[in-house]
Amino acid sequence: MDSLRQDFRYALRTLMRTPGFTLAAGITLALAIGANTVLFSAIHAMLLRPLPFPEAGELVRVWCKQTGNLDQASVSDPELLGWREHGKGFAKLAGFGLRDINRTGVESPERVRAGLVTSNFFSTLGVRPAQGRDFTDEDAQAGQPASVVVVSHGFWKRALAGTPGVGQTVVLDGRSYTVAGVLPEDFTFPEFPNEAEVWLPLWLDAQREGHHSLSVLGRLAPGTSLEAARSDLARVATLIDSADAGEGPHGVTLLTWQEELTGNMRPMLWTLWGAVAFVLLIACANVANLMLVRALARQRDGAIRAALGASRGRRMQQALAESVLLALFGGAMGLLMVLWGLELVRALLPVNMLRVTPVELSGPALAFSVALSVGAGLLFGLAPALHTSGMDVLPLLKQSGSAAGARAHHPLRNALVMVQLALALVLLVGTGLMVRTLQNVQAVDLGFDLDGLLSARLSLPAAKYADGPRKAAFYDELLGRMAALPGVEAAGMINDAPLGTSNTNGDFILEGGAPQPGERFLAEFRVASPDYFRTMRIAVRQGRAFGPQDGDKGGPVAIVNEAFVRAYLGTGEALGRRVRLDWNGDSAFRDVVGVVADVRADRLTLPARPEVYLPLAQMPIPSVTLLLRGRGAEAPLVTAVRQEVKAVDSEQPVYDLAPFAERVDRQLLRPTATARLLAAFALLAVVLAGVGVYGVMAYTVGQRTRELGIRLALGAHPRQVLRLVLGQGLRLTLVGVGVGLLAAFGCTRLLASLLYGVDASEPTIFVGVAGVLAGVSLLASWLPALRASRVSPAVSLRAE
Repeated sequence: MDSLRQDFRYALRTLMRTPGFTLAAGITLALAIGANTVLFSAIHAMLLRPLPFPEAGELVRVWCKQTGNLDQASVSDPELLGWREHGKGFAKLAGFGLRDINRTGVESPERVRAGLVTSNFFSTLGVRPAQGRDFTDEDAQAGQPASVVVVSHGFWKRALAGTPGVGQTVVLDGRSYTVAGVLPEDFTFPEFPNEAEVWLPLWLDAQREGHHSLSVLGRLAPGTSLEAARSDLARVATLIDSADAGEGPHGVTLLTWQEELTGNMRPMLWTLWGAVAFVLLIACANVANLMLVRALARQRDGAIRAALGASRGRRMQQALAESVLLALFGGAMGLLMVLWGLELVRALLPVNMLRVTPVELSGPALAFSVALSVGAGLLFGLAPALHTSGMDVLPLLKQSGSAAGARAHHPLRNALVMVQLALALVLLVGTGLMVRTLQNVQAVDLGFDLDGLLSARLSLPAAKYADGPRKAAFYDELLGRMAALPGVEAAGMINDAPLGTSNTNGDFILEGGAPQPGERFLAEFRVASPDYFRTMRIAVRQGRAFGPQDGDKGGPVAIVNEAFVRAYLGTGEALGRRVRLDWNGDSAFRDVVGVVADVRADRLTLPARPEVYLPLAQMPIPSVTLLLRGRGAEAPLVTAVRQEVKAVDSEQPVYDLAPFAERVDRQLLRPTATARLLAAFALLAVVLAGVGVYGVMAYTVGQRTRELGIRLALGAHPRQVLRLVLGQGLRLTLVGVGVGLLAAFGCTRLLASLLYGVDASEPTIFVGVAGVLAGVSLLASWLPALRASRVSPAVSLRAE
C-alpha cells in the first residue's frame, strides 16, 4: 500500500510538470467519460431502476389478443370481469382509461384530465391517498353516475387552494362530485401522456360485450411467474366468447409494466450508449498513444530503475498509477458536462416517463463514472506499461536518450490508430444512416397541408349535451362563427385528428364481402364535418366530400380512404359499396360516397391504415378537434377562437389551442435529437482519429529525421520524401477503413428498428463515409509529410 501511495504521488508530480499533456488528455477523456455517464444515467433511470411503486416488479400490463395480428388490443368489461372471476395468476386486475372533462362552477371554466379507474386501481398500484380514502366498490354502482372523486396533489393545491380537500365539492361535466381523497404529492401515473388531475370510479358492465376500451394493469399473485400468469389467463380467455361478429375467443398478451413503458425507448438508448462507448474506446486509444510516446521518451529512466532493483511489476504499477490518475482527472472534468448532456438526453425521452423516473446525476451514476474512469485508465495505460516494462534493460543503458528513442519501434501505436479509424468509421456510418432516416421522415407526404393550420380540442359535458341534436346544434353554430372570422379560409371538425394521441378503430361489415377465417375487417373510424377535407386540404380522389345533405335527416353515408380501397376492395369500385360499422351503436349500412387521399394519421413513419369517415351531423360525438385554415398572424386568431367558443357556451373551455405543425414537430423531436447526438459523437470520433493519425505520423517523421535528411542529401527529391511518408499514412488509413467497413456492416444491423426509408447496408453511405474518413486521415498524414519534405539535410545530419 505504501508503494502504491508513493506511485500516485510520483504520478501526480509528473502530470503537474506537463500541464499541456495533462490538459489535452484530460479533455479527451472528459468528453468520452462524461457522455457515457449521461447515457448511463438515462438507461439507469428508464430501464434499470424499478418503477416507484411497492413491489413494482409484480405489476404487469395485460391486453386482449385478437385475430388479425392485433396482439395489444384494449379489453372489454366482460373480459376483465371474467379474468377476475376465473383467473388465479393475479392478486388484482384493475382497469383504467383517460378522458378530458370540463370543470365548471368557477369563474373561468377549464379542461382537466380525468382518469377513469376501477375501484381497486390504487390498491393494485400500492398507493394510498395522503388525505381521505380510496375508492370502494360502493362508489361505482351499476348504471349510476359516480358521486365521489379523488384528486391529485397538484389539483388540490391549485384548484382547492390547499385547504382540507376531503369533503369539498367540484363540478365536472355539469355534475357535482365530493372529494373523497387527495393523492400523495409524488404520485404520477406513467401511462398517461399528461398528469391526470381528477380520478373517477368506473363500474364494469357485464353486458357491454364487444366494446374494447379498457386498459388493464395487474399485480401478480405471490409466487406466480409471468409465464404462469400468461398461461392461466390464456386458459381463462378460451372460456370467454366475444359477441362481435367475426371474432372468436380472445387470447391475452402480457408484459411487465416496466418493459411496456420503456419498450420503444430501448433501441434508441442502447444505440446511443453504443455510440458513446465507441467514443470512449477511441479516446482511450488516443490517450494510449500519447502515453506510449511519453513512455518511449522515458524508457531509459525505467531502465535505470530496473537496474537499481525495481521489479517489472513495480514499474507497471507506477505506469498504471499515472494512467488511472489521469483518467480520474478526466472523469472529474467530465462531470461538468454531464449536467448539460442530461438536458439533451431528456429531450429524447417521453415526458410521462420523466415524471416518474427523472434522469439525473444520481449516486449510481457517480459510482459508474468513477468505475469507468478507473477502468479507462487501466485500459489505456496497460498497453504502454506492458510495452515499456518488457524491454531489455542493458541495451537501453548503453544508449543515449535520443538514440534510445530513435531506435524504438512502435507497431502498437500504428495498431491503436487503425483501431481509432475503424471505430470512427462505424460511428460515421451509423450517423449517416440516421441522418438519411431523418431526411426521409421530414420528406414524408402527410396527405394534408400544414401551412396556416390551427387546431384546438373541445369536450362537451354529457349532463349539458345529453342528446345528439344539442351537440349538433353547438357544432353547427361554432363552425359558422369560425368560418366567418377574418382571415379564416375554412373550418372543420374531426374526432381524432392526424398525428394526435388517440385513434378509434373497430370491425365493420362490407356488404357483398366477408373476411376469411382468421381475418378481420378492421378500420380506423373518423367522424368529420363537411368542410374537414377542405380545411385539411385532403384530396378527394373519387366521388364527393360530405355536404349539407348528409345531416341527421339524410341517408347514412361514409367516405373511405385509398388504403381502405387497397385493403378490402382491390381493383373494385368503391363508390356505391355499403359498409356497416361495429361501433357506437351504429347499425345502419352506409353508402360509400367518396374516396379521399391517405394521410399519416398515427406516426410519420407508419403507412396509412384503412379509414372510414362518417358525417358529424349523423353521429355527433362529445369530443372533437377543431381545425382552422387561416391567413396571416396566428395570435389574433387564437384570441378570436376563445371568444367565439365562449360566445356559443360561456361554460365551455377550449384547450390544446396551437398550430397544427407542433404535432409534426413532436414527431420529429426524437429522430432529430438522436441524429444530432450521433453526429456530435461521430464528429468527436473523427477529430480524435485525425489527431491520432497526425500524432503517429508526426512522431514517425521526428524519429526518421536523420534518415530523411540523408535521403535528401543523396539527391532524393522532396516529392519522393512526401510520397514516402504519405505512403505510410495511406497504409494505416486503408487498413483502418477496411476493418471499419467490415465492422460497420455488422453493427448497423442493430440500427434496423430505428431506420426509415434506408437500408442498413446502404452502399452510398458506406462509400461516402469511407471517403470522408480517408480524406481526413490523409490530410492528417500530409501535414507531417510536408514537414518531412522540407527537412534541411545539414540540420538532420547534426541531429545525432
